[in-house]
Amino acid sequence: MPSPGPRRKSPPLAAFLSFLWPGLGQLYAGRRRQAAIFGLPALAVLLIVLYQARQGLSVLVARFVDPGFAMAALLIILALGALRIASVALAYVTVDRGASRSGKISRNGRAILGILIALIVVTHGVGGAFAYMDYSTFSQIFGGSPSDLVGEPASSATPPPDIYAGGSPPPASFGPTETQTPIPGRVTILLAGLDSYVTRTEHLYDSIMVVSLDETTNKVAMVSVPRDSAAFPLYFGGTVGPTTRINSLVSYIEHGWIKSPDAPLASFVNEIGYLVGIPIDYYAVMDLAGFMKMIDLVGGIDIVNPSAIDDPTYDWLDGVHHGFTLSAGPHHLDGKTALAYVRSRHGANNNDYKRESRQQQVMIALEHKMASPNMIVQLPTLMQTLGSSVRTNFPANQVADMVALGDQIPSSNITEIVLGPPYSDTGIAAAVGVSTSCLRLDKIATLSVQLFGDDSRYFGKKQADTCPAPLKATPKPTAKPTTAPAATPSS
Repeated sequence: MPSPGPRRKSPPLAAFLSFLWPGLGQLYAGRRRQAAIFGLPALAVLLIVLYQARQGLSVLVARFVDPGFAMAALLIILALGALRIASVALAYVTVDRGASRSGKISRNGRAILGILIALIVVTHGVGGAFAYMDYSTFSQIFGGSPSDLVGEPASSATPPPDIYAGGSPPPASFGPTETQTPIPGRVTILLAGLDSYVTRTEHLYDSIMVVSLDETTNKVAMVSVPRDSAAFPLYFGGTVGPTTRINSLVSYIEHGWIKSPDAPLASFVNEIGYLVGIPIDYYAVMDLAGFMKMIDLVGGIDIVNPSAIDDPTYDWLDGVHHGFTLSAGPHHLDGKTALAYVRSRHGANNNDYKRESRQQQVMIALEHKMASPNMIVQLPTLMQTLGSSVRTNFPANQVADMVALGDQIPSSNITEIVLGPPYSDTGIAAAVGVSTSCLRLDKIATLSVQLFGDDSRYFGKKQADTCPAPLKATPKPTAKPTTAPAATPSS
């Protein structure tokens, strides 16, 4: 009885092996050189991914924030997809050659190849789409300007009567009184929430938070500056008046009412750093309307309100409704309510300082919600909203390194400060019907040195209190009594 010949190899199996890993089908077919040609590039891609993921999944995801990295990933995804398709098809044809007298692939073979190639096209197409979405979104965020979020300032806005204390502005050209150079080993970012609703006549930076990371000690300081701070000295000389709020500084410079040596946003960033006492390296600005949309997209956020809010004057910016109430305790907030939660500042037991604490609370809650795995479904819409609502000058290629540093910082190393009393005086313009406060720079100087050590501009200096006495109400002129003319004697 003749011995059976060598068992024929299966073309579908060869194609499936190359589907699992490029080159395996060629190795199965005995084509070692082809196996190396297809397999080694795939191995190189795997090694690159493992290297990029060496600091954890969160850092790997953060690397896609860099548009350059996202574009490189897109090209690799497409190239690897083409490599897999070629390997699958060639593996099938190589093993199938000679099995069919006609030299054509059978109907079943075409079906199997079609399914495998379709799976490759779909998976790599989805991966490529996400990589391109990252590239497009973050090119806007890192390549745009905050002016993209707001457009031109409204010409109908009117300046307050006392932009400069003393009545006259400083000269049109002058230099900074202090240089603000970056500090090695420390990264400081200004996070600002921009209120640019169409009902506004000016661009208001209503959320102002300085976040400073000391890379040597792994300590973070978060300092919130009251948006109604007034009567503050300018880093380039002069002092604004007690009714001129810091959240309007950008708008005042845009209109030319305050003459600064720097661009409007750069002046705002420098001024915040000057007052807090630490040079600010970067900024990140988010439009509050986009913030509201993002909270809705993640399905709302959960917070614990520390004290009841009853603000009868809160403006919902719809031209109709006023008033906002929220009881103390746990709540699930949608975007509109969350925006009210971080904007409300009037009513009993409510003020700017409590609002700023709530802003920090909501920012952390949103961050946690966005990091949850079930947000993958909303990722395309979230990315679109981010791209239209956030602008920053932080280097995109350093975001992953910052995430890696942040993963190593325990919560005990994070200090959260709101510059309310005793760091500010309230009611300095209450007598004239304007709600503003004044930063007590003598007390802020001590705090700044405590937080930033010798990195603080106040270190080794004596800082006087610059807050003026509260304004007095201007008495309304009273009408003089009319004196009746003297009667003339009749003749």
